[in-house]
Amino acid sequence: MSKTRYRPEHMRMLNDKRWMETKRVVWARAEGLCEWCKRDGYVTAGVDCHHLIPFESAKTQAEMERLCYDPNNCVLLCIPCHQRAHVELRSKTKAKVKERRQQSFERWKDRWK
Repeated sequence: MSKTRYRPEHMRMLNDKRWMETKRVVWARAEGLCEWCKRDGYVTAGVDCHHLIPFESAKTQAEMERLCYDPNNCVLLCIPCHQRAHVELRSKTKAKVKERRQQSFERWKDRWK
């Protein structure tokens, strides 16, 4: 799996104390366990905080910061689940595109309840 190359402004955000606090909140919520493994009935240590909606895809700085520092936009994952998440993000199959659109709509609905 190739490593993501972040632009300097993205790196500044990931080195910000707000990101450190966001990761702390996500880790505490997940109790240190991979949220996807836990959902599937496994107990695996979580090590990577993953953005569900990539913050670098935002159009404005304000939206980028909102996505980056929102604990509700993050999950704690083990390394294999984190790798799988990025493989799925790059998937262009009709089923995956439809699934991502539905997930995006559900997140939007939840945000505006």
